[in-house]
Amino acid sequence: MDLKITARNFPLTEALQGAAQEATAKFDRFAPLIIDAHLILEKEKPLDLVELIVSVKKGFLRADMRTNDMYQGIHDVFAKVEKQLKKHHDKRRERKRLAQKGKRQL
Repeated sequence: MDLKITARNFPLTEALQGAAQEATAKFDRFAPLIIDAHLILEKEKPLDLVELIVSVKKGFLRADMRTNDMYQGIHDVFAKVEKQLKKHHDKRRERKRLAQKGKRQL
């Protein structure tokens, strides 16, 4: 999976890159579904913005979070997208199962 990281209003550190790469390791089991991912980290005054956009077959998944701790935000955003990926994967599997069941009855 190709992960692009964009940092806005601050320089991107190696530690943040490492945290993001470590979090993407959870998505290995969904590798056939995922085309690429884009992580946007933005520093703002009251709260920081962490946004993750994942392109999958037939669409994309998006999650964002405003937080004080950038590392926790990265973890939480990846957890949100992982939940969405599981749901997307289950829907695809169910559609295939129903299609196969329909073919057998004909």
